[in-house]
Amino acid sequence: MIKLAHLGFALLAAFAVEIAVADESKPAPAPTANAAGGWGEVIAADAQAEPLGAALAQLGADRASIDGVFSGRVGKVCQKQGCWLQLIDGEQMARVMTHHDFTVPKDLAGGAVVSGKLERVELSEKEARHMAEDAGKAFDPAASRVEYRIAARGVARLK
Repeated sequence: MIKLAHLGFALLAAFAVEIAVADESKPAPAPTANAAGGWGEVIAADAQAEPLGAALAQLGADRASIDGVFSGRVGKVCQKQGCWLQLIDGEQMARVMTHHDFTVPKDLAGGAVVSGKLERVELSEKEARHMAEDAGKAFDPAASRVEYRIAARGVARLK
């Protein structure tokens, strides 16, 4: 009976490994355009977008996050799946995370607006390594692990 239980566990573990390997080999999804020509949720044409730099200046001890629409220019975009991008305003930058709910074109450039929740995030070493790898950079353990992020609901080109 015990040998049968061990065999069942071994088969289950092998099946789980096979599924994990199969998932990694999936091709990157195509950008998920919405009806308005953006990605993710449609951002209303009359939405008041706040420049990213001004929004970042409002974050602090008394205000941990801001939910809204932010504007800036697109910096780097995830070249594996289009699942994140940098939104830049002058010297300020926030990483826009789609959380794989939608993707953006890997060649997205120019001005953009993003709807979502902006907050300050402390990265773990594992996450910092992953982000450096995705950006094509070497991991620097001495670099700051603090970054600003927008949990995005939608992204659109700035008109």
